[in-house]
Amino acid sequence: MHLRFISYTLIAAISMAISALAQQYQPNGGYPPPSGGNIQPVQPQLPTLVPRGAQPGVQQPVRRLPPAPPFTLTSQQQAQVDQVLRLWEQRNSKVKTFDTGFRRWVYDTVFGRPDQPKFVDLGVIKYAAPDRGMFRVDTTTGKDGREVPIEDARAEHWISDGKSIVEYNHVKKQMIVHKLPPELQGKAIADGPLPFLFGSSAQQLKQRYFIRVIAPPPNVQGQICLEAYPRFQKDAANFHHAQFMITIDKMEPFALKLIQPNTKDFIVYQFYETVINDPMRMFRGDPFRANKPMGWQSIVEEPASTQARRPPNDGRR
Repeated sequence: MHLRFISYTLIAAISMAISALAQQYQPNGGYPPPSGGNIQPVQPQLPTLVPRGAQPGVQQPVRRLPPAPPFTLTSQQQAQVDQVLRLWEQRNSKVKTFDTGFRRWVYDTVFGRPDQPKFVDLGVIKYAAPDRGMFRVDTTTGKDGREVPIEDARAEHWISDGKSIVEYNHVKKQMIVHKLPPELQGKAIADGPLPFLFGSSAQQLKQRYFIRVIAPPPNVQGQICLEAYPRFQKDAANFHHAQFMITIDKMEPFALKLIQPNTKDFIVYQFYETVINDPMRMFRGDPFRANKPMGWQSIVEEPASTQARRPPNDGRR
C-alpha cells in the first residue's frame, strides 16, 4: 500500500495495548480462545490501523460534511466520560516506553463471512515518548488457516524516529524514508486521528470525537468500554467509529475494534505481553533505528512542503 493511502492512525494503535490473553474482544460480544500463544489522509501521511488489502475502497461512502452527532449525553453520562478521560490522561502522562505483541482479525463482510476473519495477523508494536514508534506484522494467516509468506503485499513494517517515517516495501524491496515537515516533528502522535494514549489531553479528545461509555460484552467484569465517533471528515475517512476497553483498576488498554467507513467491515485488535516503561530496554538495542536489508533500494522522499519550494530540476536557473 502506498503511503498516500495511509494516515496517522497506526501510531495510535499503541494506545490500544492489552495486558491479558484470557479474553479476546470479538464482534459478537464473545471472547473465543486464541489459537496459540499467551483513517481523508493529510500530508504527510503516517501508517494506519487499516491493514494492507483492507483499506476502504470504492465501496466506502463519500462523506464530505462533518459527521452529525450520533448520540446525546445527559449531564450524568457526560460526567462519567469526563472522569474516565481524566484518569486515562493521568495514566498516559506516565508512559515513557511501550512494548507489546498484537493479534489482529480482519473481517470482510462484503465479500466474506461476517463470523470468519479474512486474515489473522501477528506482530509487534514499540513506542518511546514523544513520537518514536515501530510497527511490524510478522505472520499472516488466511481463511484456509495456512500461513501466508510475509514477503507479500500484506507485509507491513514501519519505523518512526520523530523526524521521518521509514516504510519497508517487501514487494519492491525498497526502504522508503518519508521525511516529516518541521511542523509535524515531535507531535505527530498527538495530531493523529486516534490519539487515545500518547500526547493528547482529555479536552483534546473531546474536541475531536463524540465519546460515550457503553456496556462491555457479556460476562466481562472490571472493564470500561468507550465508543468514539469522529467529529471531523479527515478522521471519519479512516473509520466510522471505534470501541475500546480499559481496565478499571489500572486504566490499562484491553481491546480495540475499528468499524470501517462502510459500516460493514471491521478490524479487531488483541494486544498481549505488554510492557510499559521497561527498565531493561536500554540493553535490548534501538528498535527505532532503520536498517536497509541487503539488496534493497533506499528511497528518500522530502516533505510535500519542501518539495513545493524546490525549483524544477530541468537545467533552468
